[in-house]
Amino acid sequence: MEVPFSEILDRITVIDRDIAELNRLKSRLPADRPYSPTIQLTFDKQINTLLNERVAIMELPILHPPLWLTSKENNLETNETTLLLQERKSLLAGDLSLPHPNEQDVINFIREIPKTEIHLHLEACVNRETLKFLYKKNGVEVTDREFEEKYNFKDLNGFIQVFFFVQGSVKEASDLGYFIDSLADYLRSNNIIYCEAFFAPSKFIQNGLDFDEMVEIMVTRIRQIEAKDGISIRLLVDVSRSFGPENAMSNLKRVLGLKHKEVIGIGLGGAELMGPAKDYAEVFKVARESGLRTVAHSGEDDGPWAIWDAVSLCKAERIGHGTSAIQDPDLVRYIKENKIPIEICVTSNVFTGKYVRKEQNHPVRYYYDQGLPLCINTDDPEIFDVNLTYEYFKLYRFLDFTIDEIVDLVRQGVFCTFHPNKESLWKVMEEKIDIIKEKYNLTPVKRLATV
Repeated sequence: MEVPFSEILDRITVIDRDIAELNRLKSRLPADRPYSPTIQLTFDKQINTLLNERVAIMELPILHPPLWLTSKENNLETNETTLLLQERKSLLAGDLSLPHPNEQDVINFIREIPKTEIHLHLEACVNRETLKFLYKKNGVEVTDREFEEKYNFKDLNGFIQVFFFVQGSVKEASDLGYFIDSLADYLRSNNIIYCEAFFAPSKFIQNGLDFDEMVEIMVTRIRQIEAKDGISIRLLVDVSRSFGPENAMSNLKRVLGLKHKEVIGIGLGGAELMGPAKDYAEVFKVARESGLRTVAHSGEDDGPWAIWDAVSLCKAERIGHGTSAIQDPDLVRYIKENKIPIEICVTSNVFTGKYVRKEQNHPVRYYYDQGLPLCINTDDPEIFDVNLTYEYFKLYRFLDFTIDEIVDLVRQGVFCTFHPNKESLWKVMEEKIDIIKEKYNLTPVKRLATV
């Protein structure tokens, strides 16, 4: 249905006003209060809803569009048309060349540019609508109040319970296809074109599901999504600490029996203090010798010695979180010299709170200034109610990252992936980013060397 242009413009004006007001209120939150992150996420969620509505409105067909919306196609080159086109441009995008640009314009820019994400858990990307559907489909009634209570957790144990709650919705292998669909929705909404996600099979296997069948279901959906949208999804199988080294080796053997290019390696997750990385050195050795990629969560809930074990004994190719590395200058130097990427998850680290209590204190600023290879991620977007757009924005707002530095982190993120042709992927992304930068009155991205 076509909509009069005046109605579209009026609604956009209201949305922009509301977003500006929400951002103003959010900026007044004290940064050092324990309740601030939760309230801030509430603001972010509402702003995100309005922003999505704005984007949808901009795509509506217009009834009797004004001349300046079509003048480019009609090759009109009068001064009046030029001014109208400039007005149109200002309506569609803000000016990020200003000394203090509007924060919503920064968010819009970050959302529009193509990105990669390589530290997120499949189960934590499942939206609540999908969970409700799966529970109902599998004959389990869960009320809206029960859902809200599950997600209104206050500590790490509450988070773990939500993770188990999500896994509990799966009763047959085909249910995991819905997990992949939910992941794809998240990727589309943040313009993430390449992703590496963790899949934790142990609990499902314990519940009687077949590993090969689960993977087959997921890979089929991944291929359909890539064919339709061009989004590439790759899986890292979690050999979790929660189930011990013997179970980890069993999961590795299952992975070794696969022939799917979409399953690229293993990751060591689970409660860090329950299983030091050194206990999994043999699992990682077998994986490496078999040609699999290897990553490890480390330094989020344990000290820099745990990261040393992950990189020296397990020889992990990437480190998830790595927040405690800042305590050991020799370790920071080693990570830099050996070009070992750190998977940064700001919101997740603030929530777990072991080494980071607020965004302003996150070591990502120090790591970046020291020249460590970094990638920005969400870890658990649906559970923490965050997304990759806002993770980048937090760097801008709380840690003084410039727009150019954010674009550089997007670039670094590409070269931290296990993508088989990083240079080609970045070239395509860079060309698109250049166009978007011009739209926001920024100079094209500088041609930077690879990590």
